[in-house]
Amino acid sequence: MELFLVRHGETDANANGIVQGWLNTELNDKGKAQAREAAKQFDENIDVIYTSDLNRAIQTAHEFRIKYPDIPYFEDERLRERNFGDATGDHRDKHDWEVFWASNDTVSIPNAETLDEYNSRVQSFIDSLKTSGFLKALIVTHGGTINRLQDLTSIDYQHVSHRNGSVTKITI
Repeated sequence: MELFLVRHGETDANANGIVQGWLNTELNDKGKAQAREAAKQFDENIDVIYTSDLNRAIQTAHEFRIKYPDIPYFEDERLRERNFGDATGDHRDKHDWEVFWASNDTVSIPNAETLDEYNSRVQSFIDSLKTSGFLKALIVTHGGTINRLQDLTSIDYQHVSHRNGSVTKITI
């Protein structure tokens, strides 16, 4: 199965270093242009489009839906970014992200989703995708979720930062 993982376009929160997580933010003008360009450059035969149910991902997926109007389309909350709890809406410099991402069963930020909970949610999506019958899926989601998808499907994956509007291909 081939997965084409698209990170949503830029939001004002991205540009200003604001932690979004489950905030339902909109694309800014640059993000809209990134989404259009990603869809324009994408030239693969796909069977389905999945997206996070948050607006910034839905708006990015919209550009691919224009290009592929007859492809099945699904919004799935399991593709959301990690819930950052009390850090949501803060500037990213206010928190120690290395400690936060290194913790599997407890978190350094109150009310945040644990890494184990996040992994379980994303793994549930992967498991359902494997039984869906689709062989080539375009998945519009968030940077953290792209890393989770890669980490959960690869033996030797190393974390990387994904640019807004980027497309990453993986095979599972």
